[in-house]
Amino acid sequence: MAQPAGAPAERRAPGWVRLAATVVGTATVLVSFGSLTWAVVLGYALWRRSWRLALAGFGYFLLVLSVFVLAVSAPENEEPTDAEALYLILALGICWLLGTAHVVLLNPTLWAAIGGLFWTGRQRTDEQRRLRREQARYLLHHYPAARVDLRIGRPDLLRSYDDGGLVDVNAVPDPVLATLPGLTVDQRRQLAVDRWLRGRYGSMEELAARCHLPPAATETLRDVLLFLPPEPPPVQPS
Repeated sequence: MAQPAGAPAERRAPGWVRLAATVVGTATVLVSFGSLTWAVVLGYALWRRSWRLALAGFGYFLLVLSVFVLAVSAPENEEPTDAEALYLILALGICWLLGTAHVVLLNPTLWAAIGGLFWTGRQRTDEQRRLRREQARYLLHHYPAARVDLRIGRPDLLRSYDDGGLVDVNAVPDPVLATLPGLTVDQRRQLAVDRWLRGRYGSMEELAARCHLPPAATETLRDVLLFLPPEPPPVQPS
């Protein structure tokens, strides 16, 4: 079954895939005593295209590298100094124990469950809308007919289904583009003009490149935009 054009760029995996990634990643960190935490976190960074996770993974790597350098450079018959021993314990503790907790909390379901204990009313509303968007994306992926039946991503049309605020950037009229979050007035105008001149977008990356959007803007839009192909023509009765 064909996947909507926007799905690959969004890097949204099914729940069982996220759970499997959490189990495998956590086991890798535990079994390696934290020496491979950097690899697990960098893997998440590549999948999510997150520079923050990339920095965290690089930090874990530097800690492991520093422990290795200390171990190799230490004289064979000398005990490490108190400062060196304390550093080794802290570095391994960060990579092993803190790294394990970090990988577990990279699972969005677990993170949302823990964070929900401290949410305000506005945050709970935002989380409910996020869950509706995930449900709508699931329907688009598994039941393509829902796109037309439920008018997912079309806030400009009369509908009863709540998709959490998704927007099909290739189909909505210009006034809807003017309401997109995280963009300036000039950026919204540039988006509308570029779509009119050059046509549809295939991914968030293509949109960002064509409209010269900064990373901060694309991260905000990534959660709400859909990049769907043209709707198939209605089947004519024979």
